[in-house]
Amino acid sequence: MLTYPNWKATQIVKDGKTRAGAQNYKYQECGRRFVEHPTK
Repeated sequence: MLTYPNWKATQIVKDGKTRAGAQNYKYQECGRRFVEHPTK
């Protein structure tokens, strides 16, 4: 289960893929997007 690191939001949905093919996610509460395990 993915959670928002600052305030433990749990309303997370898949939001496409990055150019490198990693899964993007989006917090429904604030609209912020992230990748679970980003590469450098």
